[in-house]
Amino acid sequence: MDLGLDKKSVIVSAASSGLGYSIARMFALEGAIVTLSGRNEEKVNRAINKLNEETPGLVEGCICDVTSAEQSTAMIEMVSDKHGLDVLIANSAGAATAPFLEMTDDMWRQAAETKIFAQIRLARQAFGVMQSTGKGGRILFMAGTHGRQPHAHAITAGFSNAALQNISKALSEEGAPDGILCNVVNPGPFATDRMIYLAEEKAKEDNISVKEATAILTAETVLKRYGEPDELAAMVVFLASNKATYITGASFDIDGGQVKAI
Repeated sequence: MDLGLDKKSVIVSAASSGLGYSIARMFALEGAIVTLSGRNEEKVNRAINKLNEETPGLVEGCICDVTSAEQSTAMIEMVSDKHGLDVLIANSAGAATAPFLEMTDDMWRQAAETKIFAQIRLARQAFGVMQSTGKGGRILFMAGTHGRQPHAHAITAGFSNAALQNISKALSEEGAPDGILCNVVNPGPFATDRMIYLAEEKAKEDNISVKEATAILTAETVLKRYGEPDELAAMVVFLASNKATYITGASFDIDGGQVKAI
């Protein structure tokens, strides 16, 4: 199936590892010109080199802390000036977890800054570029299932991910006349370093082994396993493709059936 992504310009933020990396890789495999960003120069360069071995010349990198308005703006301007901008995958770090009474003001502020404001800034810059070119585009917010199904000890993640649902829905209406489609993807538990961290944190909180914590986390899905990063990346790439031109303002749980809401 031709997804129409050949030579399309795609930015994937926070993509030097984990789910972002897998998303960047799948876009490159479809022939897109991909710019991936990250805060750590060594990790970004390693990711670029690895991807360009598989998809020569299609992947570039940008050292960018998405919590910095200046750096986010500079990245969008650099990419749009060089390649134009067709797709933004607004990805950023998740929030820390803790029991409610242990959540400090700084933890709440950090959750808002790293998830909500970071993605808003990227979307605002990308939206402006897409609107000015008259070619439309795609903006996908990477949120999380706790924004749809609240969970004790993950309230900061829930509130920041829920905010992205609201923002994307509203932005889809504003962007429609210009052909800018906006959607949200909510990853569930995937086999990444992030899930290893969450399993370790749960083990500490519940005074159990990491193996037992992992079993509990995967038991929340009806498929009883972690997802593979490429299973998420496939959905993201599809939503950015020419096969998804009637999808906007939607929210997609890619979670193995973890969310019980209808």
